[in-house]
Amino acid sequence: MLVTEQQGKSKNKFKTGTRWLAWSGILTLLSFSGWLFYISNSNKYTDAPVMPIITVDRGNVEITINESGIVEMGNQQSLKSPGEVAVERVLVKVSDRVTSGQQLLILRNPQEQTSLTEQDLLIHQQELTLVRNQQKVGEAKEKLTTAYNQAQERNKQQQLEIQKQRLSLVRSRQKIIEAKERLAANQEKVQNYKFLAAEGVISRNTLQQEQTALNEAQANLRDAELQTSTQMTELQRLTLEQQRSLEQQNNILTARSQLREAQSEVNTSNQQLQRLQVERQRLKKQQQYNIVNAPITGKILDIQVKDGDGIKFGDVLLTLGDTTKEEVKLQLGTLEAAKVRVNQLARIKVIGPNAKTFLGKVRSVYPQAITASEVSTPSQSPQARVPVTVQLNKPTHTLIPGSQVSVELVVQQRQNVVTLKLEAIQRSEAQPYVWIQDTQGKAYKQTVTLGVEGATTVEVKSGLKAGDKVILPPPEIELKPGMPVIEGSSNDQSTSPAASLNPK
Repeated sequence: MLVTEQQGKSKNKFKTGTRWLAWSGILTLLSFSGWLFYISNSNKYTDAPVMPIITVDRGNVEITINESGIVEMGNQQSLKSPGEVAVERVLVKVSDRVTSGQQLLILRNPQEQTSLTEQDLLIHQQELTLVRNQQKVGEAKEKLTTAYNQAQERNKQQQLEIQKQRLSLVRSRQKIIEAKERLAANQEKVQNYKFLAAEGVISRNTLQQEQTALNEAQANLRDAELQTSTQMTELQRLTLEQQRSLEQQNNILTARSQLREAQSEVNTSNQQLQRLQVERQRLKKQQQYNIVNAPITGKILDIQVKDGDGIKFGDVLLTLGDTTKEEVKLQLGTLEAAKVRVNQLARIKVIGPNAKTFLGKVRSVYPQAITASEVSTPSQSPQARVPVTVQLNKPTHTLIPGSQVSVELVVQQRQNVVTLKLEAIQRSEAQPYVWIQDTQGKAYKQTVTLGVEGATTVEVKSGLKAGDKVILPPPEIELKPGMPVIEGSSNDQSTSPAASLNPK
């Protein structure tokens, strides 16, 4: 029994030892295999080239135009002489701040003053002429009124005479009727007396008296008829005279004609006076040009005249600008100007080291190109140029008007996109691609879709993401898919003679 137990324990110890020996062998084999793999790979990567590798990141891509320009104050302008005048007095100094409408210079033009005085004399003379013509109109109106009143009075008198003559004519006609009645009665009475006288009732003397009375009645009738006829003729004469009234009508027509003529003279004189007054206003306005006022509120930048100077038409008197605004004037080539739009971002720098950058926007682009002869800046090229104005977002109070600065116009911009250096883009195939280093350190191609290309970087629309490792292969090394690459700085160059060989 005891022997059997001891034999069992011996067998267990033997099995345990055997297991330990087996595991030790396996571990030894694995260690040896790992050492062989390490030796093999060490020999293989010893021949891998060292190349710069960059990490894809997100950023901004811009297309810019760089040009130099001249600094100006806002709305900077040079005031010029309105004609051949003399400077009587300069009222401001350089660096003075002025307000809109403030007097800056007083000019003198004796010829204009003489013309204005002569014009005043002509106006005064014409005013007297106008007053006299207006008086003539009043006199003509009075004459017309008098002639009209006289005609009216004469007409009234004629009306009264006609009325009186008509009444007389009526009375005369009544007398004729009465005379006829008496004549008829006398005739009847004479007939009766003749019969009675024949019968011897009355005496012939009585008959003779009645015959005499009859004759008188006949005479009275003829007188009444004659008087009626005469009065009728007079009435017709008065009526015709009333209808004619030629003298009074002529007086009225003459007075009316004189009134119209006087009114016409007044209108002519008034128009002439207005013309002279307009001419005086023009001379006065032209004389006011001799007082030079500030067109804007700003600062005097330059004065080119002094008291007593004689100047010609178009000569520059002084220059001023708005200090609350600063602008840069530049000239662009026609191809570049075609890309520029109003409100595009602009960066302004003073030409020199460690220059501060100021931000602004494109304010205006001239609608046409200017030939070389029209470009005032002598440093510009003889080619046609397009004037562009850039306004700073806020005044710097440090840029000097007339100084030259560098302007960077951002004509296109993509923000917060996947970006890559242009030198990493390979264009030897139909589609652009890049070399990517995988997790095993090997290179492979990756086709990419590009967007906006700036001066040094390009937008990658697809094919890469932020964090990818992109190889920058030197031109003298030919990369092939699967080739191991060792990451180095941008200054590292491979010296291995096997760098251009295919991996085994």
